[in-house]
Amino acid sequence: MKRAKIYTMLLTAVLVFLSVPSRYYANTEQQQPDVVGKYAVSIDAKTGDVLYDKNANAQAYPASITKVLTAILLMEHVAPGEQIGFSQTALNQDKSNYQIELQPGETIDRDTALMILMVLSANDVAVAIAEHIAGSTEAFSKLMNEKAVELGAKNSHFVTPNGLHDPAHITTPYDMAMITRGVLKYPEILKAMSTKQTTVTTSRQTVSIFNKATFFELPNFIAGKTGFTDQAHHTLILINQKDNMEIINVVMSSHRPDIYNDMNVIANYAFNSFEKQTMLDKATWRKQEKLLDKSVHMELERGSELLLKRGEGKRVQANFEPLQFNDEKLYKEGIHKGEVLGQVRVMKNGNVLDTVNVLSKDDVAYEKPEPKKPLTFSIEAAALGLLALCSLAFVVWKVRRRVKERAM
Repeated sequence: MKRAKIYTMLLTAVLVFLSVPSRYYANTEQQQPDVVGKYAVSIDAKTGDVLYDKNANAQAYPASITKVLTAILLMEHVAPGEQIGFSQTALNQDKSNYQIELQPGETIDRDTALMILMVLSANDVAVAIAEHIAGSTEAFSKLMNEKAVELGAKNSHFVTPNGLHDPAHITTPYDMAMITRGVLKYPEILKAMSTKQTTVTTSRQTVSIFNKATFFELPNFIAGKTGFTDQAHHTLILINQKDNMEIINVVMSSHRPDIYNDMNVIANYAFNSFEKQTMLDKATWRKQEKLLDKSVHMELERGSELLLKRGEGKRVQANFEPLQFNDEKLYKEGIHKGEVLGQVRVMKNGNVLDTVNVLSKDDVAYEKPEPKKPLTFSIEAAALGLLALCSLAFVVWKVRRRVKERAM
């Protein structure tokens, strides 16, 4: 009877546990939301880690988000102030705007080209850039594909510099996110991608232009680029920043206004995927290196904590890089407590996430050894040595001769 009562209590406890909503006992992993767009991704801008994935490696048409790659090549191949002209081929491109009408023989400098390219998504400017850099759009597409692979793209093939439809012009959300990481080292591109309204001057006119996109008011907005063709539908790239977290979001094959809601949903999910993780613990990190004939004990100047995708801290590398010291300097000055002896670079996916100085824990003094006296050589010494050898040989000969005479 007592045993039956125990079984009843255990069964009741199990049933109560199972009736509790899963959010109270599940792990902290959040459930990935769905979005309207057919293809989407969010990555950590610092590491490239994927934070959100909906068919992220499926191929689709990018439309004008292609111009992010064109902008990178513009910055790499064209110097500030360099003038770009317009061929009739460039001017014959389908119009994506009517805010500025460019004419044959008109020129714009590099930074003006970049601003018009991003603010107005100008198809004619994209082709003018391609022809200026490579001579033709065909030659430019080769540069595009080479650069895309260099930036981490895996399943892309670019044909046009502006994203106007071509059946062979395809990419993936993941590839476009990795390509967009390439703009982070160009503040000029980020500025152009975040400009709502500005004034530009060509060789013939000064015009006020504005970006018709509605992403400027979105939370945590840093930069963005829209795209649309009948075949691609709506595409969008957004760079978002919150606290010390920076993410790149891409949605392809979507619709308006759903695509902007998609971006909010993805960004919220991605930011919640981060957690603070200890990379280097100052209290426990220890190292000693031998400098000349003495072991030097070292410690970190500070610890390192980073916001990374949950669980990714275990895949981070911490590489110690010692400074090189001249022997004479060590003998003369020694090492002082707190002196920088090297650095630890915290790295992931080939990216340096943090750099921490490594310091000496103690004062270390060195004594330069006395130089050994060099052997001297002179004719007199050689002569004396030879004479001594001859004398010794004569003595030996003399002794042997006497021994031999006595034996006879």
